[in-house]
Amino acid sequence: MKPIIQCLRDHIMQFPELKDGCLMVDYLGDKPIEYTVEPVPCDPVYQKYTDGSCIKQFLFIFASREFYGADINQNIENLGFYERFSDWVTEGELPDLDERIPVNMDVVTGGYAFDVDANTARYQIQLRLLYEEE
Repeated sequence: MKPIIQCLRDHIMQFPELKDGCLMVDYLGDKPIEYTVEPVPCDPVYQKYTDGSCIKQFLFIFASREFYGADINQNIENLGFYERFSDWVTEGELPDLDERIPVNMDVVTGGYAFDVDANTARYQIQLRLLYEEE
């Protein structure tokens, strides 16, 4: 069975607006434009039922290193990218989770600049995947 993070990477690679950068896992370089998918620590059990079954969750961040600075249009484009990504996630298909059954994927936080310097910024968005295991 493929790890969930690999399934999510495969799914996000289908987002049509990914630029020429690469989609890494748990690593983001310091040169634009790169992307990463990173797990976020959480309780894996989202909801437990009386019959012993449960819905599990996987929290993760999708982030990118983007050009950043005093250029208002560049910063608006960066935030617009994350707005469109959020729409794609909530309105699109659920990821193929190999032997798991996807239930829902939603946006926990909208996209925002997390770490900035004079010329680049790390932008990120946090998401939650709910799924069942047999």
